[in-house]
Amino acid sequence: MESNTQKLASEHLLMAAYWIVAIVIIAALAILLGYFHAFGGHKMSADPSDWGAFGDYVGGLINPLVGIGTVTLIFLTLMLQRKELQASLEEMRRAHRSAVLQGFEQSLFSWLANYHSLLSATKSKLGGEGRQALTTMYEQRFSSVVAMQKHQQVEGLGALDEEEAKIHLGEMRRASAAGDAEEKGNFSKVFIIALWGYKEVIRTHRSELDAVFRTLYRLLRWIDASELDDVQKWHYVALVRAQLSWIELVFILYNCLTPEGEKFADLVNDYALFDNLEGAPDELIDAIANEFTVSPPSSFTANLPPKPWPFNEAAFSSDVAKAQRKLPTSA
Repeated sequence: MESNTQKLASEHLLMAAYWIVAIVIIAALAILLGYFHAFGGHKMSADPSDWGAFGDYVGGLINPLVGIGTVTLIFLTLMLQRKELQASLEEMRRAHRSAVLQGFEQSLFSWLANYHSLLSATKSKLGGEGRQALTTMYEQRFSSVVAMQKHQQVEGLGALDEEEAKIHLGEMRRASAAGDAEEKGNFSKVFIIALWGYKEVIRTHRSELDAVFRTLYRLLRWIDASELDDVQKWHYVALVRAQLSWIELVFILYNCLTPEGEKFADLVNDYALFDNLEGAPDELIDAIANEFTVSPPSSFTANLPPKPWPFNEAAFSSDVAKAQRKLPTSA
């Protein structure tokens, strides 16, 4: 669009130059015709002084027109050259931006491939590789069901199988959300047990997990710190986010609740990394994704770790995060 506008402006300048030349020529012809109309009945003079007077007459009338036309043409030429130079500079800028963006994308996909390679190579002492290893760690150490079963044992309330734990956990959450102070405290304790379980997983699997999530954090931080505009940053982070599975998001969430992962929470809030956690099958995760405020989720007590609570509404809603960046929320 901009190129067409510049082309149209150049054509207008050229047309103006043609008109100026035509006007000067027509004016000169009109002056000569006027002279011959007035004095054409006289015989051709042989006196050089008459010819000198004729030259002064013609030059005195035509030279100013030619001078004005010449200055105008020079001015138009400068304007045309300026616009062509601007067009050339803009084309160079576009080519530079395109080259920079191409290099950025190559680095991005190379970095992302490295992340997936590290994730695929992850092995769990509990069994499985890659995402399956993360799932095994979660299911056996810090899922809401496991945390609920451990809570029952700690409170001396007897053992629960998986289905019973799910039922009790759902009832506890609903009562907690309804304002039952005792169940609110119990639900908070279940969450803390789950967080302890996550920390135990990290302690025993640090060599498998450290590089994976550090690489992901650095990748997102690199995009955020780049010279791209907010629309482009959102686009590329969304590409990364689209490749994160539910289990990876769970690990990231718990990671942000530890001192080691608190910086990750800023990126989570800025780019709605947990937008896809709504409707999670895990009661604790679903509570965080659906019932939170700028403080800990309403189902939890005010003394929940960490302090302050690291997430805000934008972490779980793309529309909110986009609105904060003044980006269109339709896509």
